[in-house]
Amino acid sequence: MVTNLQDWVESEMMRGRYIFTKEDVLALHLPITRNALQNSLNRLTRRGIIMSPWKNFYVAIPTEYKLKGVVPPSFYIDRLMHFLGRDYYVSLLSAAALNSATHQSPMVFQVMVDGRPVRSGVKNGTMLEFTLCQNLPLKFTKQVKTQMGYMNVAGAELTAFDIVAEEEKVGGLGRVAELLIELSETISLGDDKLALLKYFSSPTIQRLGYLLEQIENQDLANDLYALMKRSEKRMRRVPLKQSAPFTNDMPKNRRWNIIENYKIEIDEL
Repeated sequence: MVTNLQDWVESEMMRGRYIFTKEDVLALHLPITRNALQNSLNRLTRRGIIMSPWKNFYVAIPTEYKLKGVVPPSFYIDRLMHFLGRDYYVSLLSAAALNSATHQSPMVFQVMVDGRPVRSGVKNGTMLEFTLCQNLPLKFTKQVKTQMGYMNVAGAELTAFDIVAEEEKVGGLGRVAELLIELSETISLGDDKLALLKYFSSPTIQRLGYLLEQIENQDLANDLYALMKRSEKRMRRVPLKQSAPFTNDMPKNRRWNIIENYKIEIDEL
């Protein structure tokens, strides 16, 4: 019979089990009150033995992370999203890094979720940023192995669409162009990606096509143009940067029907 919470946590770690919930602890039926149990959890957190990235959700800190006292979200994100009952995938800068589009670890861990909004915030030293998407294109994600199993990560093509749609969350269009240069080495826009277009607006597809031409990847731009022609999407005139002002007398890109209200400097590429 378990009588001590710390002993139980340490025995679970020895068995390779690092993640637990408050319900798991309550099921132990420790001979203490609920208040005393919560105090024990708080004490283990202060001592750096466990961390709580979400209410009632706990992670025992492996030895290799003891110094910082922070476990990377990749360690627990899949279990956390199951705990919250949400479909999800790792997205934007975090997905780009996992698709070899950057050698730098982003300071924020970005996740697409369905359902009700999930509050973003700093969780134990790491910024978790959630973006709501009611119709997740899970078919275009992949499973990436983690220390605790697997997590859903946007594939290169889905990441390309996402970073254009959410360009402000990745650092602007200049940063999007940089990422596309690296992502383009693994992007394929063949017939099997036609279904991906239905998850994104026409303006997002138009902007992606325009940016692919700007980074001089004409093959991918042509492939995307062919997919858009085969889809039910229709092009209407839209500004390149949605948040920037524009007028009808600004230069226009005829192929993608883009008003060029933002200039991507060459040194940004």
